[in-house]
Amino acid sequence: MKKLIYPILGAVLLASCTKTQFDEFETTTSGSADFTKFVAVGNSLTQGHQDNGIHNEYQQMDNSYPAIIAGQMGASFIQPLVEGDGSGYKSLQDLDPTVIDIAASPNWGAAGWSSWSTSIEYNNLGVSGIRLTDCVPTNGEALSPTINQFITSSNPYGGFLDFGSIFAPVTYLDHVKNSNATFYTNWLGSNDVLGWATSGGSDGEITIPLLGSIAISELTPVTVFRNKYDSINEAFSAIGAKGICATIPDVTAIPYFTTVTLEAIGRAVWLTEGPTSSNPGSIRLATAGDLILLTTKDALDDPIGHGFSQADPLTHLEVLDKDEVARVQNHTNMINNEIKSSAAQYEVALVDMHRFMYELQAGMIFDGVELDARYIEGGSFSLDGVHPNTRGYAIIANKFMDEINTFYGSNLRPVPVQNYRGITFP
Repeated sequence: MKKLIYPILGAVLLASCTKTQFDEFETTTSGSADFTKFVAVGNSLTQGHQDNGIHNEYQQMDNSYPAIIAGQMGASFIQPLVEGDGSGYKSLQDLDPTVIDIAASPNWGAAGWSSWSTSIEYNNLGVSGIRLTDCVPTNGEALSPTINQFITSSNPYGGFLDFGSIFAPVTYLDHVKNSNATFYTNWLGSNDVLGWATSGGSDGEITIPLLGSIAISELTPVTVFRNKYDSINEAFSAIGAKGICATIPDVTAIPYFTTVTLEAIGRAVWLTEGPTSSNPGSIRLATAGDLILLTTKDALDDPIGHGFSQADPLTHLEVLDKDEVARVQNHTNMINNEIKSSAAQYEVALVDMHRFMYELQAGMIFDGVELDARYIEGGSFSLDGVHPNTRGYAIIANKFMDEINTFYGSNLRPVPVQNYRGITFP
């Protein structure tokens, strides 16, 4: 079969151009905001996750988008650092490309990874893998705090926070309430859609002793999402903090879903429709509307791999079929409407990262650097196909600062994108 090879070099069709403006130096002002104590809440995008892990290569983790923003604010900003390989990460080994793990990922025992101190008052509260619904217990459900504590405390990426015990849980919301923030960024919500999508449309049910069956990757119901999102904004509002919220991107537009195409494969592929599709369990030929997961690439590269016959189709966990794609996109739109409404209710700024993802997908130029949303060759995403690389995080930081300046009348200066690392080639 035709091996899936994605060219590293080539012409890029670019739809727009963005230039960082560098006016004469002027003292940074916060306008109607107060940058004294800046706190960031969110998931892996906020924590600085890239290449499928948390590591300090090239950056000492100072290049997460909130750390970049804090640097332009001139604000002190403490985030949980790791040493060396941290949790492990992926590395490009040749130009085919072959992507391998430097260390077992996640590698919880790596030096500087499992020794985070929970006694430090961190400014970056981003936790990879956390969903908004994990951050706030559900009102009226007796077991909600216990379930919430079990999920959050078992997430090693949140090991820098004290989540208490099963009998005396400390929630993520409690950390927000105790943050003493004067300004915040809120980019929670992506994992309330992403987990379901990257698992091929699975709720990811697990059984917890005494608690029963728990879905850890289901699409968070919209009404539940809004109530919990309001709880985060209300907690900041109660301590007098102003801030900025961000919509979530259409996850089906990221390289994890757009790289392994039928055109790249070069032959027909059979798949099994998921349980929430129009014909659950049915086997059919894949179409352009079905999205094969990046993690399915190895099976398709293997000459004896499955997916090439009706008798041995891809499982529904290896592909997001067209009905599931529509469900993800519709759910994302509904959630983003709630994020926009909540930001307006609490009178904070909003950055539309959903719209920006499509702009990046079309192609842009930042300070002479050509970037888009393609895997590896696009230059803005890391090797896991989900998270930006350092250069991508710089772009995101600039987008946040643009909206902060517009809404609050501040004058945060953008950072030069070309100064930040993209893909590291062998």
